[in-house]
Amino acid sequence: MRNILSARFAAALAIPIVAALLMYSFFMNTGSVSQSTSKVIHFVNYTASVNTVQAETGWTMTQGISRSTARLALDDARTVLIAEGTPGDISCTDFSTPNACVLIAELLGDAVVWFALAPATTESLLTRLALPPIVDMLNGGDFAVLSNGWVIPLATPTKRSCSTPTLSLRDFMNKFGNEMNVSLNLSVDKIDVVTCTAKGN
Repeated sequence: MRNILSARFAAALAIPIVAALLMYSFFMNTGSVSQSTSKVIHFVNYTASVNTVQAETGWTMTQGISRSTARLALDDARTVLIAEGTPGDISCTDFSTPNACVLIAELLGDAVVWFALAPATTESLLTRLALPPIVDMLNGGDFAVLSNGWVIPLATPTKRSCSTPTLSLRDFMNKFGNEMNVSLNLSVDKIDVVTCTAKGN
């Protein structure tokens, strides 16, 4: 279900350089931080469904920082450690049900430098995750900037599902704004489908 781990490892090592280049390019092109991207930017390079959570007593998030530690067993047979002091966000708290949560993370090698636990998309466990709307793109359309500040790779092509025709993903964004559903393909760690939700489309 996952890409070869060695490929993941190489990608993880490259993330700081890629992030720096993307942000430099973005700010050079825009000249300032727009309202849509004023949130803290997180470059996501790993996603996986969570089979089990083994948390130490007292594992909580305080002001966006992990207190104590937790180990997550993932559906690709990988186990990751959320160390104490790791920044993150938890919106899924069902740790007893397998695959109820999805890990979204920025890795440096095997180390988690930022993470989020989001509720799984009920109708498509293990395969897809619903995400916030896309508000911008980076690196010529290789990466999507979401309304919550996450930066996630885009599939080529990204399917645009709507009765109203659009010429490109940029055109789709301009026409529908936040009125879109965004779907992350967990098997490739990329957004590959966007669907308009505006009435009459």
